[in-house]
Amino acid sequence: LIHCAFCPQLHTLPPAVLQNLFGKKIDYEEVEPTREKFCVSQASSTVGELLGQYFFDAVWSADTAKTVDELAKALKSSFSTGIATADWLDNSTRARAQTKLSKLVHLVGGPEKPQLYPTLTLDSKSYLKNRWKISQVNIDTNLKLNGQPVDKRKFVMPPQESTPQYRYNMNQMEVPGGILQPPVFDVKYDAAQNFGAIGTVIGHEITHGFDRTGRKFDGDGNLNYWLSSATSTAFNTKAQCIRDQYANFVVKNEVTGDVLGNIDAWVSLDETIADNGGLKTSFRAYHEYLKKFPSQYTEEAGDKLFYLSYAQVWCSKNTEDQLLWNMRDKYPPGRFRVTGTLQNDAEFARVFQCPTVSYMNPPEKCLLWE
Repeated sequence: LIHCAFCPQLHTLPPAVLQNLFGKKIDYEEVEPTREKFCVSQASSTVGELLGQYFFDAVWSADTAKTVDELAKALKSSFSTGIATADWLDNSTRARAQTKLSKLVHLVGGPEKPQLYPTLTLDSKSYLKNRWKISQVNIDTNLKLNGQPVDKRKFVMPPQESTPQYRYNMNQMEVPGGILQPPVFDVKYDAAQNFGAIGTVIGHEITHGFDRTGRKFDGDGNLNYWLSSATSTAFNTKAQCIRDQYANFVVKNEVTGDVLGNIDAWVSLDETIADNGGLKTSFRAYHEYLKKFPSQYTEEAGDKLFYLSYAQVWCSKNTEDQLLWNMRDKYPPGRFRVTGTLQNDAEFARVFQCPTVSYMNPPEKCLLWE
């Protein structure tokens, strides 16, 4: 930590020294970002909602908001069906799970009333003064919330962010506008594409409310373990199956093929539980959708398009350093996020006619939230 007495002198340090201190040690940046990237990052972290308004004006539409909101509702309904049919839940736990799901708040796009700093006058020649003024407004705004009821309809992320989040202590899910772009979502896409891509992402976030951590929080976001003893034992057994499955995945350098090691399946377990639940929940929701709105494709073609869209979300090329990071991170490499879920999906094996006891259709499938 830097003693505050030295802070006024930081501006005298060479840029390379500052980058080594703040960029590498704090932000894990290997190289100094371009001025453009730095400015966008700083604007997003300080006046994120103001920046997001420009983003919204450029890309957002009422059709997008309506379509994604309906998708989220369809996914919640599908997850409710999964709870109702889960044979490992006893009736009391099933009722508590349904109650929690019914209280889940989903937010799409961005805030209805963004902070646009209408009274603030900024100076284009004084970056630090601008930061100070903005910080004062932000702090004052937050202090006014002290003692007020928690607003579960309030966005935490600016709309240009591209990573949806589920918050355990609020039972709230945010789907920011940044991710609602091709190839993850488009109002012009066929339903199979949208359910396969953004649908599985939304299903993933819903499932977080019911993963290892989510089972410790009730529908109001309070710490309140709601699984019965017998159901908890069944949950642990099923979760262990997923952990063992992913622990066996061998990560290799994508260029040389050299073995790098195995995934830390304990650290990533909440994410892999959510991946598996999200895929099955969205596939069921897609087929419920088809009952009301028949597809232009055959059922087989639509199902294949669903799974291809799902896999495309996680398609990537990775450096060795990135793979080594993901092996120990809660988010495993994308290749195994796809492979792991599809190995556990009997519908995928049926659609693509995978041979019995093949790599993509193993006899033992790890099933938790379906």
